[in-house]
Amino acid sequence: MAGGRPCPEPAQIASTRCSHPGHRAFRAGLVSFFPSDRPISVSRRVMSTLGKAFIIVALVATIFGGGGYLAYRLFLKKKEYQLTKGGIAVPTATPDLVQPLLVQAKAQIAQGDKGAARATLVSIVQGFPPSPSADEARQILGNMNMHDFFSSEPGPNKTIYLVARGDSIGRISAKTKAAPELIFKANGLENLTIQPGRKFVIPSGQFSLNISIKRQSLTLLNRGVFFKWYKPLEFKAPTHLTAGQYKVTEKIAWVSGGRVAFGDKHYLGSSRWIMTNISGLTIFSETNPQAPNAQKPSTGIMLSPPDLEEIYALVGKKTPITVE
Repeated sequence: MAGGRPCPEPAQIASTRCSHPGHRAFRAGLVSFFPSDRPISVSRRVMSTLGKAFIIVALVATIFGGGGYLAYRLFLKKKEYQLTKGGIAVPTATPDLVQPLLVQAKAQIAQGDKGAARATLVSIVQGFPPSPSADEARQILGNMNMHDFFSSEPGPNKTIYLVARGDSIGRISAKTKAAPELIFKANGLENLTIQPGRKFVIPSGQFSLNISIKRQSLTLLNRGVFFKWYKPLEFKAPTHLTAGQYKVTEKIAWVSGGRVAFGDKHYLGSSRWIMTNISGLTIFSETNPQAPNAQKPSTGIMLSPPDLEEIYALVGKKTPITVE
């Protein structure tokens, strides 16, 4: 009621000359959004447009504001600092998310649950960036992979060979297409003498190498999957080295400055080199540092003798190398 007179229904407000203040304001809003045939002033049009623009901006800020703040926290926000007793500002330590999982994997290994431990370690290797704990997880998983590969236990990628009279490591290598170094290491041989009737385990794989320039590390892959990670003793990449696909071109064993082949009486204990088609990039080791078996390359990747012996037995000519 306005002055004792009944007010019209809401649907009629827009066309009724009602003096009720609230109805006048409501009628003005209806006209802004549902203009009639009457002329509307320029100022009212501008105010209506600005109002709609403000609403849109508010919605955009509401929807994307959270995501923008998250991006700021992740990528733009400076590190937080704390003061030491001496008043020196130092960055606040970032929690190592890998450590609890690494502790869990070690406990699983101690309990004999190698399957669960392997799954935990694989999740660390595949799901977390490099860190001291992640590198330790790579080492543990790599040792497990290497142990299982060279063990005498049967597996899907292992065959059994019965040594016949007149066989040698070289002859068995020719028959099975397995590298002689692989046969030697897989069966724990200490010399080249073998007896007829013995059963040899011959594992197989499809190995490749990954060289990280940034991390200065080398990773061995089997069928494209992580197999073992190596931290070089020295990493001196040639200045022209760029990311790309390369390959192994040759394997060399050195003794006292000369090359020796597998089967030579001096082969055991030799220093090993893996040559690549990258000029200046040799993967090498030295078993006799006091009197080197070969002149040390000026550039390349130097591994410990046990580490290179492993890789030497698993790679061959044309083994793929990825540099990143």
